[in-house]
Amino acid sequence: MLTTGGYRKYLGFFGKRNAGKSSLINRLVGQEISIVSEQPGTTTDPVYKSLEIHPIGPVTVIDTPGVDDAGELGELRVERAKRVLYKIDLAILVVDNNWNDYEEWL
Repeated sequence: MLTTGGYRKYLGFFGKRNAGKSSLINRLVGQEISIVSEQPGTTTDPVYKSLEIHPIGPVTVIDTPGVDDAGELGELRVERAKRVLYKIDLAILVVDNNWNDYEEWL
């Protein structure tokens, strides 16, 4: 999308529940825009934050629910995370130190 400063880039952060997506985004933007807890599945809907990153320019970072959520509600969360893929310019896969076949599949 065009902004007064030019083209806004959209960055989506994806990964399993509790992989550290929200913590990484909070650190990147220097604000607590996403709730962080030890409880898996804390982020239930995509969280959007628009900001300026120099020298990149205007960006929107998107924190997504974990893509490994299960159950009826979990499947809805995963579907919302997948929809973000159609809105972004760059997908960032966040993994913890337990890399396995699931991350390879992603």
